[in-house]
Amino acid sequence: ADPPTLRWVKDDKVLDLHVPGMAKQSMDAQTFLERTGLQLSLHKGGYVLSKRLSRVMRPYRYWRFFSEDEVTIDYNEFLDGNLWDGSGQVSRGFIQRLADSLDLDDRHRHELLHTNRFEVTTLHAGGQDKGHVLVVDDLAVDFMFPAGSAKQELALVDARIFIGLNPIHSEDQMCLDVQSIINLHPFFQPEHLLAWAGMESELFLSGIRNGRLESILNRLYDAESVSDLDSLADWHVGEYIASGGSLMWFAGMVKAVAKQHLNRLGSRASKLRCPAPGARYYLFPAAVGDRDVPEGHIELDPTCATAWVNDNDWLAYIVDVLGGCDGDDAVWVLPFSDVSDSGQRKMLVWRSPNQLGELVVLQPTANSHVVEWDVPGGQLSYPKMQSRLLPDRIDSVTYQYGRLSEASDSFESNASYSIAAMSSTIHRAATNQGVLGGFCNVAMLCKAIYGRLPGTLPATLEDVIDGSVKTGLDLSPVKRWNQMALTRMVKHGQKNANRAMPESLLERLPEWLCAQANTAESHWLDTLTAAIEMHKAQYWADVEALATEACPPIEVFEHGRDWLHMGKELRRAYSRVIRQAINANDEVAIDDTSAALSIGFDAARAASEAYLGQWPADKRYNVLIGAAAYLYAQGPQDGEPVRDALIWQLGGKRESEGNGRFPGIAQMMLEALRQVGLLGEPVWTTAGAVLHYHDKPCAKCAGVPVRLNGVWMNLLNATGRRQYARMSDVPPVERDQAKARIVDFVQDEFLGMMLFTEVTDNNRVVTRTPHGNLFGYVQRDHELAAIRHDQWRIAWATAVDGNLLAVLAPAI
Repeated sequence: ADPPTLRWVKDDKVLDLHVPGMAKQSMDAQTFLERTGLQLSLHKGGYVLSKRLSRVMRPYRYWRFFSEDEVTIDYNEFLDGNLWDGSGQVSRGFIQRLADSLDLDDRHRHELLHTNRFEVTTLHAGGQDKGHVLVVDDLAVDFMFPAGSAKQELALVDARIFIGLNPIHSEDQMCLDVQSIINLHPFFQPEHLLAWAGMESELFLSGIRNGRLESILNRLYDAESVSDLDSLADWHVGEYIASGGSLMWFAGMVKAVAKQHLNRLGSRASKLRCPAPGARYYLFPAAVGDRDVPEGHIELDPTCATAWVNDNDWLAYIVDVLGGCDGDDAVWVLPFSDVSDSGQRKMLVWRSPNQLGELVVLQPTANSHVVEWDVPGGQLSYPKMQSRLLPDRIDSVTYQYGRLSEASDSFESNASYSIAAMSSTIHRAATNQGVLGGFCNVAMLCKAIYGRLPGTLPATLEDVIDGSVKTGLDLSPVKRWNQMALTRMVKHGQKNANRAMPESLLERLPEWLCAQANTAESHWLDTLTAAIEMHKAQYWADVEALATEACPPIEVFEHGRDWLHMGKELRRAYSRVIRQAINANDEVAIDDTSAALSIGFDAARAASEAYLGQWPADKRYNVLIGAAAYLYAQGPQDGEPVRDALIWQLGGKRESEGNGRFPGIAQMMLEALRQVGLLGEPVWTTAGAVLHYHDKPCAKCAGVPVRLNGVWMNLLNATGRRQYARMSDVPPVERDQAKARIVDFVQDEFLGMMLFTEVTDNNRVVTRTPHGNLFGYVQRDHELAAIRHDQWRIAWATAVDGNLLAVLAPAI
């Protein structure tokens, strides 16, 4: 095989860089280093070098190479290296120069100039700087870091300086992962988590129903982040919303947005997540920003995405308690009113992943930002919680830790970089593969079963993390301990029912051990998991019910009237392939990810595109509008909403660009809605990088699709000389004439006609004219919709064999 130009390890993976060279082979490492000006050192071993390479090889939002005389970096000997670890400052003047030198659109320029905290990577002759920097106005240099902070394993020695920046944004929202739920129980009670999940579900439902989407969108993206905004813009639903569309026009849109709540809850029990009224911020000791934060306090500042803490607290315990954190680490923050301390306002702070007890509780300063969690009818801040239910802080508990030996990288540390020199590092990465996840898993199972960790542990979580991603420590003792601990827990559960395994965690056991484990009869985590599953089922039933109310504006029906037949043909092509491919129908969820469904939907998409391809490009939009009109004219069936997945199909998967799909029928449908005047161009502004919708009210839903049967015969009885009791009694010629009159009446006499609904003695829902004449029998599937009101007007209708497919709008 063609050897790579560079090879390094990242976490438990081996990464190869191939740079084209001569004779269709990759350029050798030495040539590449000479041409790029990179200088690599193995004096700390391959693991550390790999970390430096991974850092510089990652993508950056804003980056540029400068000449050495264009950038000044001050390694300040007066800065406390322990206090400033991972931290620095950058001048606002440099940010302005960088923005002026890059070709940026308005949104990216706005983000660069208005972000106050960045993840930074520099590379120059003195080495590599990495961490977070605070943007300051009065800095005499471009960058300032503590003396000796530059990493020497990687350098750029061609008289250039590389600067890479990624904006840092905080978020006033939180989804608790299963590890945090377990480690922080019973502080987080199942009742709390279920109540918060219920609040979020109602927020989604009410927001979809009334069109107030700000709160929902705040759950889905960070308004200050251009990358989040770009992701939302790439999502066809995001583009639809930004173009002025109402979710209640289409059932598919209702369910696409509503499903985001389910996504936030996780896909299965062992991956449980629960929304909570907290936030995500990034730590800085107060000295970095010249802030005044009293001991025992914390100050949230969303303008720079920072949780400021006291310098003495930082050095005395915060760094150690939070697993060796530094100035570029994120933390979860849950503000709460402490019932255990007379309602005192406090903030619980922890990192993820975390070991049991890696938490601090601090008081907010007077100037601290208040996290306000949107809930139906208002906002929730500082929920009542009890700090006495928190686990003991890790520095108050005595654990006996084992010692991990250093990686055997002595050969590499004395050698020049080469692919061969990385062999032992790669071997170590392979040996350590999966150990970190296994250790976190075992610790979590211990806490779930025993409520604590064992007094003897093979290593600290910090050492295991470092051994996996930084130093390459020999983690084989941790691996052996993981297997021993799991086996002992299962055997203990066999002997003691109180120590049996929670059912929701069984799949976290190795397959060979899972069959031996006894399942707990009653465990709080299983109770929570079951309650969340019930919540998800009820929520989706509510979503389905809401989706039955979806109906496009009248413009879709009017523009689609002449294309109904073509829309029907398109649906037939789609449905036929679905049935053939997966022996099902198009009522299967379009986002199901199973292999069979994926193949089926790919085939259906191809069939749909082939049908549309028969039409000239400018007519395809008409076919799609006709399909939408046809689907919604049929109305809900069997109590289920209109299945409109046909018109919201995405394109094929991108093979070479990671996740995502190419534009498809969904994007064509958006353009079709623009052509009939229902959507505008998407509006993405730079006013704080916030999504703005059209100020003018969007068109209302047309009403309720209802099929009215027997209209031709009722018209015949009302206007003819003879009354017929049964349709079969009507002579064929007279029947055909009556049906033809219905076609003539659809667009004039019937349009705007007032109808009254009533329930007959035999429980049939019928409609009558203002004169009391019987107009039509409501189809069984549509009766519940028809009795929402007792007075209607016909907003739109088309004739089908003497019957009406009508859209009824409330008359009041």
